[in-house]
Amino acid sequence: MSSPLHLVRHAVPFTSYPYRGEGMACNLCGGTQTLTVAETDRRLKRLRSVACTECGLIRTDPMPTAAELDAYYASAYRAAYQFALGRRPPRHHLHRSRREAGFRADLLGPALRPGARVLDFGSGSGEFLAAAVARGCTVTGIEPGRSYAAFARAEHGARVLDGFEGLSSEERFDVVTVHHVLEHLRDPVDTLARLALRLAPGGVLYAAVPNMAATGKPPHERFHFAHVHGFVRETLDRAARRAGLVPHPDYWREDTTVVYRSAEASDGPAPAAPGLAQDLAAALAPVRPGAYLASGAWLRPMVRRNAKAIRDTFGGR
Repeated sequence: MSSPLHLVRHAVPFTSYPYRGEGMACNLCGGTQTLTVAETDRRLKRLRSVACTECGLIRTDPMPTAAELDAYYASAYRAAYQFALGRRPPRHHLHRSRREAGFRADLLGPALRPGARVLDFGSGSGEFLAAAVARGCTVTGIEPGRSYAAFARAEHGARVLDGFEGLSSEERFDVVTVHHVLEHLRDPVDTLARLALRLAPGGVLYAAVPNMAATGKPPHERFHFAHVHGFVRETLDRAARRAGLVPHPDYWREDTTVVYRSAEASDGPAPAAPGLAQDLAAALAPVRPGAYLASGAWLRPMVRRNAKAIRDTFGGR
């Protein structure tokens, strides 16, 4: 259960988050040179984000340590960002998760054949696992969040593991999915590579992350403490290529929502994106929190988020 003081420290604007962090090289290319792309997050709290000048991958700097991230997810994340104050996932989360699971299952329809083996990394409360079972698939989830994993087991009867260690060395899957999880990890590129190694011959891997290049909202609205890495189309594809994957031409794609297949010799290397860090620094120019607050521009995003939570809660099962 989250302590009120810990939640408050993650909510008060114009203050830093309660962590020390550490310096860290780019998880994609190993580079250490960076450009600052943001100094503030969507809660108007101080949070520095940088882009690697070699490849453009965005990361929090300093990066929370593994222990700090573990403590945050154990004590604050679900309550601070999903309003989950009890052991059961809140209704608005379940409604949203069911809709997302339906979309993902439809996109992956050709691969979700009866008997297909499915691995969902970061399976949450298990709605996608249930959608895959409904199509005749055999499913496995990996979810370190104990309460959500327990809910998935009890509600959907799904096999849900705490981590990679629960998989046998020979287990392979026809479909692997990782939906809005990589951005939460200190080692997203390494994790993607580990997931790619679990693909069976002819298998597909679905990956989705927030698109940091998306428009329609103030730049700082794209940052918050839970997302320690930020991707655009180019960096996600480069991360996938490092894992031996390329976009699958038979599946619909929207920027950073992609279905990948194993790369072949004829695919060649991932295209370079020179100057990407500079482009991101210009597009995500830091906003002055005081000026933003005085402008009243924060009202619309707040109303939009609250309306979405209400719609997800009362919009039907």
